[in-house]
Amino acid sequence: MTGAHTRLEFHNIETGIMTERRFISVVPSNFIGHLQGLSVNGVPYLDQCKNGDISYCELNARFGMRHIIADPVTFRTKGSYLALATLQAYASMHLFFQFKTTTTDGLLLYNSGDGSDFIVVELVKGFVHYVFDLGNGPSLMKGNSDKPLNDNQWHNVVVSRDAGNVHTLKIDSRTVTQHSNGARNLDLKGELYIGGVVKSRYNTLPKLIASRDGYQGCLASVDLNGRLPDLIADALHRVGQVERGCEGPSTTCMEDSCYNQGVCLQQWEGFSCDCTMTSYGGSYCSDR
Repeated sequence: MTGAHTRLEFHNIETGIMTERRFISVVPSNFIGHLQGLSVNGVPYLDQCKNGDISYCELNARFGMRHIIADPVTFRTKGSYLALATLQAYASMHLFFQFKTTTTDGLLLYNSGDGSDFIVVELVKGFVHYVFDLGNGPSLMKGNSDKPLNDNQWHNVVVSRDAGNVHTLKIDSRTVTQHSNGARNLDLKGELYIGGVVKSRYNTLPKLIASRDGYQGCLASVDLNGRLPDLIADALHRVGQVERGCEGPSTTCMEDSCYNQGVCLQQWEGFSCDCTMTSYGGSYCSDR
């Protein structure tokens, strides 16, 4: 390194969140996960903080290993949803959330905009779709998960767009990218809907959006451009049954859930039996 100034000075080390944002164009999501062995210039700062061997250490994280699911909420019915303030995504954006469900389809988030601009993230046949329009017509990106995600397990979703108009959709560890030509700004207006919209609105949603119903399941760790909203407290309004916490199905499919070779279909509030390929009927394929 050459030049008059060759010494790098720093006054604070931040982990998990960036408070100084003047010199970056895209605000990264706050970190959710585990961190260990952090050492700067040979100084093990995390160990010193834990042991009280440092003059100043401020934290609201916890020491120890645990599965990280932050502030989960449950959408108990497909007609349940909430609305937040407009998503700020004009020049760039970075969204993160986790979901867990047994249902194959549903609208996860939607924000309309000026003219034809909009953004949607939805679940279609168990796979995540990201649909957007910056003014050049709608585009669709599909997550490349190797199997449907309605498996009652937590899944991580990242949706981002940088200043170069490169869109990224990351589902767990699998990533898809797409460069968008033409218009570069996403001019959103109105409310950001989480979990669905009013039933009468589905038929008027832009093309390429498959959802005709809301999302049923759990949502957690929602991060909107580095802002972590409290989905319940920050909601402008709520419709239906949106509750804190996440409780999965009270009853699950077992080998003997349905009789006479009926097919058990797992649903969020329990299960149902498909008796189509049998000569029986009823709730459990047991009626002649």
